[in-house]
Amino acid sequence: MSINQDYYRESKSRMWTGRVDSDSDFKQFRYHQVARCVSLLDLDDTPEVALLGFASDEGVRRNKGRVGAAEGPVYFRDNIGSMCWHGAESGFIDVGKIIPKKGNLEEAQQELGKAVQLLLQHQKKPFIIGGGHETAYGHYLGIAQFLKETEPDAKLGILNVDAHFDLRPYDGVPHSGSPFLQAHEHAKENELDLKYFVYGINPDNNTSSLFETADALGARHCTNREIWDAESEALNEVQQFIESRTHIYLTICLDVFKAEIAPGVSAQAWHGIELTHALKVFDLVKKTNKLISMDVCELNPTYDENQKTAKLAGSLFSERVG
Repeated sequence: MSINQDYYRESKSRMWTGRVDSDSDFKQFRYHQVARCVSLLDLDDTPEVALLGFASDEGVRRNKGRVGAAEGPVYFRDNIGSMCWHGAESGFIDVGKIIPKKGNLEEAQQELGKAVQLLLQHQKKPFIIGGGHETAYGHYLGIAQFLKETEPDAKLGILNVDAHFDLRPYDGVPHSGSPFLQAHEHAKENELDLKYFVYGINPDNNTSSLFETADALGARHCTNREIWDAESEALNEVQQFIESRTHIYLTICLDVFKAEIAPGVSAQAWHGIELTHALKVFDLVKKTNKLISMDVCELNPTYDENQKTAKLAGSLFSERVG
């Protein structure tokens, strides 16, 4: 399997900068001091977290959203370098980014899928930073192909922490609102056992038609109000979903969070959830050892304030590497 070099850019160590408290005492190290830049073309089989960017907001543009998330991967790296490191001394690897060429989202998604598949084949723990939520379909393709080759009887669960279903029709032109409808169609065509759960749905951002689509697909969900009013019951539903699956792909759209803590997104939430709500979901997934891959999407630096959204994304990354 080869990566099309027209769609791939390696990261360089000079891209990682930040505060230095010590050059030698690991207990004082920060993220930029433990990040190791490795090419997708030169992976070994060491189990470790691998950071990969998907520098696209073509899907957001097609979906008539606020563009800017294409700069999310660079902005993310720029703003987490000085975060304090609490993980293993081995740190994590940064394998660069996939970028669309002349707006060719569909081909870029295929290349993202190949990159994710390659990472999984080399025992990596992928963390993809978008980019719009069109990132999710390419990410899913890599997971699906890997499972088809290694565990054809796998039961994949997509757990989406998001204010939106992203099950919108696309008429042959995919966008940031269609990735999970595409995933369901792909799974059906390829006889993959796929189930979908959305945590954080804002009814004001989803039409009745989308709720009907979710029901028709057998997708489950918890609304933002259900999370605020009865969080333990909502988490119990998540737990049941996780238990019913052999593998979990966790995807988090930053627009699920309150605008006060996540202003830098493609579509702001006016009644979003707190970071602590999402972290409890993450804890449930981690305890089961079923997490196969993860992404965080729609980090849009154009609309961020005081790096709030970038730091929130960094906190989610720290849960993956910690």
